[in-house]
Amino acid sequence: MNQNKIEISIIIPFYNASRYLNQCITSIINQSFKNIEILLINDGSTDNSQLICEKFANQDCRIKITNKIINEGSETARFSGLKIAKGNYIFFIDGDDWLDNLYILEKLYLAAEELNTDYVEIGMQRVLDSHKIIKNKFLSTSPVVISNPQLFEDYFISFFGFNKLSVSVCGKLYRKSSIEKANIQPLGIAMGEDLGFNLQLFPHLNNILLFNQPGYNYRIGGLTSRYNPHFLKDMKRLFYFKEEMIKKYDYKKAIPFTRYELKNVLKSEICQKIIYKKGSKKDIIRMISNEIEDPIYKHLYEINSSENFWINPFVIAFKNKDAKQLLEICNKEVIRKAPIRFLKNVAFKILNT
Repeated sequence: MNQNKIEISIIIPFYNASRYLNQCITSIINQSFKNIEILLINDGSTDNSQLICEKFANQDCRIKITNKIINEGSETARFSGLKIAKGNYIFFIDGDDWLDNLYILEKLYLAAEELNTDYVEIGMQRVLDSHKIIKNKFLSTSPVVISNPQLFEDYFISFFGFNKLSVSVCGKLYRKSSIEKANIQPLGIAMGEDLGFNLQLFPHLNNILLFNQPGYNYRIGGLTSRYNPHFLKDMKRLFYFKEEMIKKYDYKKAIPFTRYELKNVLKSEICQKIIYKKGSKKDIIRMISNEIEDPIYKHLYEINSSENFWINPFVIAFKNKDAKQLLEICNKEVIRKAPIRFLKNVAFKILNT
């Protein structure tokens, strides 16, 4: 292998990540695999992230910095990196995450080359801040190659609400030619951008490899996060995009899952408004009344009436267009889960003092 050739382009989008960038970038620089370029995409940060990046760039010629004037979100930042990437492979990592295995990129690259896979995925550990309290792992039971036709028929469903595979773009070594073949376009969303990327890519893949080894640390610092005003709008946008993909690829098996997910999106939006006090009771009822008239929810009636879906109290209230009852159901759920939220927030605050 030519020691000067760029094999992997590491794309790191970030916004005000000064607290974490050192750990993230260091975990890449120290990798045993050296034929890389590190593309730091500064998405309009207002903290001292830029100074941290410049310090690293002055010490390592493989680092290139792109400074965006305004914050446009992870989706746009990643595509900015893709446009200038020179490697044969692409690896996305967020600026507040890190790799904890010094040989992981080398293992992914060698496996991709040997097996000619379109992407190789490693296990993702959900870590509370930097304290390595692992909340979850996305791992296969053993290393496995999944090829077509099984890959498309049985695993494309992962991106319609039945997750057999991780929907994240992080922790995967993508073959760049596969991305180019798919001609992936940004959807202009702030929520679910990873899902949108993989929805477009997956039909163009021939085979993938799942490693049974963890290596990507995903920092879950959002336990005290704010209400997300983009959630409902972006989830609707994704629903319609999924509809396009179902029609394009005649993937009818995904239809029930998208409908169940649509119901859960509405429920989540109401719960979030309650938790973060986005309006009075009357305001939220008015929002619900207006929202359930959106034509998008007519798709819920495409679920077979004999299924248990229609005996769910939330669905019954929705069918009756009872906004007050919908609010009451969501309010009870918020109260029921309040102790769990409280304990998580306390843990997060303690570990960050």
